[in-house]
Amino acid sequence: MHGYDARVGDVRRARGVTARDVAARVGCSTATVSLVVNGKAQGRVTPETQERVWVAIRELDYRVHAGASRLASGNPGTVVFVSPDPTNPFFSLLLDGLLDGLDERLTLSLVAPRRGDDYDPATVRRAQSGDIAAMVLASPGDELVRSLRAGRPTVLIDAYARIDGVSGIDIDVGRAGELLADHLADLGHRRIAYAGVDRDKQTFRRRRERLGMRLAARRAALVVPDLRVARMTTESGYRAAVAALDTWLAAGVTAVVAADDLLALGVLRAARERGIDVPGRLSIAGFNDIAYADMITPSLTSVDLRARELGRSTATLLGELIDGADPSWAQLEPRLAVRESTGPVR
Repeated sequence: MHGYDARVGDVRRARGVTARDVAARVGCSTATVSLVVNGKAQGRVTPETQERVWVAIRELDYRVHAGASRLASGNPGTVVFVSPDPTNPFFSLLLDGLLDGLDERLTLSLVAPRRGDDYDPATVRRAQSGDIAAMVLASPGDELVRSLRAGRPTVLIDAYARIDGVSGIDIDVGRAGELLADHLADLGHRRIAYAGVDRDKQTFRRRRERLGMRLAARRAALVVPDLRVARMTTESGYRAAVAALDTWLAAGVTAVVAADDLLALGVLRAARERGIDVPGRLSIAGFNDIAYADMITPSLTSVDLRARELGRSTATLLGELIDGADPSWAQLEPRLAVRESTGPVR
């Protein structure tokens, strides 16, 4: 039987071989491989299985990832979570799911922009400055993604980009736009306004583009130009909608889709103050399905972007990366929650 070689943890795995490859060769779990290479197999893994693991390690030339060695040894590592705006309900739920699924030996550090509600490359460099085990970037901007230099295990959430050596997990926001388009078209809406946010991000472009394309296919259309706000807040949505309502109604708009539920709540407030019946005169819908979307009156129709599940899936992906797995990409499907704020055209 082989003993633990401390030098294994000091080098990177060779030629892309992972603990999963070793486990597949032996016919055991990756946890068993981890126990063997980190000297914790005594009394937990049979001598025969340990021998087979070491044979497979030699044959595959597997070398433990330094982060995996540190984690398995019991020394805690830190995962940095970089968020545009932790007060936004979507990112709060995402963070909750990440904390729920994160390995208990890892700690989580939150980094957010010091000004505004989005972060830039300087924020990411600040997040990378310490001795961290991994990094998570939530809804990064396109320019930031193009300039990213990871260096450590990194997971992008809601980025819709493929970068060598970096993992990612997205929600199909294009499909989310289609779900809303079909719902409104089925209710007879043919002229729809869009309230968006001024961000250079794939996630917002895809929502709007697929919504418009699907509406056109259903013989409906978005009334242009779109309403654009600088900040993703209910107050921004409210102020912009107050200024736009007359124009919308004069153009025959019967429904408004907002890029985020916070904006949709602002539009709903503006319509209520003007005495506009929702959904009798104007239907309103949004994206994200925040926690209190079904608690307001009228309750808000929204597409659930599954923030908590994104967080949990990210935690699983982080564990695999730290264990030496190759970077990978995944995508979750959205779900439409139909409520009182949308109805048929009268």
